[in-house]
Amino acid sequence: MKNQFLKSTLGVVTLILISTACSSNSPTDDNNNNNAKLEGVWKPIKAVYTDSGGTNTTENFSECEQTGRTIFSSNGNFSQTGYYPVSGNCELEFDNTGNWQIINENILRVTLNGQVDNGIIGDYFILELTANSLKIDADTDANSTESEVYVFQKFN
Repeated sequence: MKNQFLKSTLGVVTLILISTACSSNSPTDDNNNNNAKLEGVWKPIKAVYTDSGGTNTTENFSECEQTGRTIFSSNGNFSQTGYYPVSGNCELEFDNTGNWQIINENILRVTLNGQVDNGIIGDYFILELTANSLKIDADTDANSTESEVYVFQKFN
């Protein structure tokens, strides 16, 4: 499960609805606010896995892994790099490009190089989106007790 999210889409992680930053009476306004908050450069911090029994496992990403970046551009494009320590070296593990959009205010859909991964893997529940923090869940099954949450921090 480690780096599944990072490899398949965002690397720049998992972070529905613990909170979304601003609320509005208009879904379009909320979506625009979330788009503006998501735009920018993000670095992966950690992943929190919850199994079907409710047991949480936290994986704090190494200094090497935290050098990865996910960039959400205002034009709907994104790019992502991921690094992983190998034999004492920090090596590039993946380099993705594609498109992104927020659907229904709380689903981040990522399209890698023009194709959504089976229409499911590219969808992530937005659990938290603030000016500095992004938490998304790679498990989009509302009936599941399992989760795969990725935490990102805005990089300045």
